[in-house]
Amino acid sequence: MNFLTHRFFSAVRICSGDLTIKQRLINAWMEHLDDIDPADMPQCQRQNFAELRKEMYERNPLPEETAPQASVRKMSVRQVAAHTDLIIAIYAELVRIQSIAAMKNEEPESNIRSNAVTNHEGPIAERLN
Repeated sequence: MNFLTHRFFSAVRICSGDLTIKQRLINAWMEHLDDIDPADMPQCQRQNFAELRKEMYERNPLPEETAPQASVRKMSVRQVAAHTDLIIAIYAELVRIQSIAAMKNEEPESNIRSNAVTNHEGPIAERLN
């Protein structure tokens, strides 16, 4: 999951850059998202990502152009903004999933303290016990 979160974070950074919105979407897709297999996505985001991939490969490219470049070139600014919003939403969901997973793997603070005290010997440990 960290891999996907990192890739989407990098894409979001590009989406918030200073190029035109169409160029930002093309760059974010080509540099960070294009080679992600939809099967690697969490189940809850797999369909969204597969639909985004389909949209990015909808048009046939001109010579010396990629399919994502051709597809974005033919999109309206509203469509490009919606796809950019989807990338941001997928990133937010990946962060949420990762946070929940991290919280489930952590030991409760009370267990960490008790182990620290019982694993030590000497006068301080005796007073704390």
